[in-house]
Amino acid sequence: MRGSYKSRLASLRLDSSRSQHLVFLAHVWACAPFLALWMRDLHVRTELGPERVGILTPFIAFVIVYLAIRTYAAWWDYEPIRWQYLFSPIDVVLVTVILCLSQRGPASNVSLLFFLPMIQASTSMNVRWAATVGFMVVLGTVASTLCAVDIITEHVPRTAYDLIHADPLNSFFRVFFLVVLSSLMAFQSRIGAGLKERLAVAADRNRIAMDMHDGVQGHLIAVSSQLELIARIAPIDAERAVTLAGDGRESAQQATDELRFLVQRLRSPSLASGFVSALRQYAHNICERHGLALTFASHGDETPLEPDTENAVFRIAQEAMTNIAKHATAQNVSVNVTYNPPRVILEIRDDGKGFVEEPTTGIGLVGMMERAGKASGAAEIHSEVGKGTTVTAHFPTL
Repeated sequence: MRGSYKSRLASLRLDSSRSQHLVFLAHVWACAPFLALWMRDLHVRTELGPERVGILTPFIAFVIVYLAIRTYAAWWDYEPIRWQYLFSPIDVVLVTVILCLSQRGPASNVSLLFFLPMIQASTSMNVRWAATVGFMVVLGTVASTLCAVDIITEHVPRTAYDLIHADPLNSFFRVFFLVVLSSLMAFQSRIGAGLKERLAVAADRNRIAMDMHDGVQGHLIAVSSQLELIARIAPIDAERAVTLAGDGRESAQQATDELRFLVQRLRSPSLASGFVSALRQYAHNICERHGLALTFASHGDETPLEPDTENAVFRIAQEAMTNIAKHATAQNVSVNVTYNPPRVILEIRDDGKGFVEEPTTGIGLVGMMERAGKASGAAEIHSEVGKGTTVTAHFPTL
């Protein structure tokens, strides 16, 4: 079994193909009771006759089984195919068969089911495919109408006959409207997707700008100030100048590490693997520079995070690693990232000297907890003198 029920539920994302398919199926299932009630309607059964009812009933049962299997496959994500392209023609055929078996033409309310595969096809954002499915619906409508006309003298209402012969313009418009609607829905889907993409790009640009402002720019400003101060005091206090030069070198290295992290995140082919890989490299750089032994581990299936969450996780890791390097006098550091939907857990542990003060008394420690809270998460800091410090933070996943 591919994961538990809760983990599958937690992994749902509204913008994923799987979630879109499940949402579509939920709306289809909402129509299923009405189809069952239609089959149980006494007027309809009398109109169809026992023979037609005997044929149509098992076919409706087959459709229900088909929907159940399809829903199961969508829920457990067993489909390696694009559902908008596979199921739309199948659904058109199923609706057409129902109309033919029930001897109904386009005037029947059952023909409204044709809208479902058209909407389904429009989610592909491929106008040609949506128009193709619309043309399939036209063929299905024509086929069901011919079935109704062939036996109009027996069980079929006069409306089907009247629709084609007494009012040909109305009949043509119904068919033409289906094609127009398919094309319109596809265009609207593409417009909506384009707008969403532009908003996502704008959000990413703002996030990168904030990352650069909060991190790299701050380090570079510190380097500039330290260099200016060194130039002033070097002639009168060489020892102090050497200390400041070391601080400036550390600030420059921090800016370099953070810039590498941002670039690696931008180049990564996927959010999940890119974030952990970049965080591992960042931690490795700091530990290597300060002579710390690093143990880095990632547990669970990596799940994409919101940009604000990623930023919070990184900033907390950055603050914790900086504190270890400057104050802990540690020899070993372990960093663990655990994906346990619906949350991700970051744990950073060192074997340094620890501290006795409350976390609320340190500006950096308070900043970690506040940053976690702003990203809908929480951070805890536990320390014991002589036994090191552990920083734990957890955040929601998508």
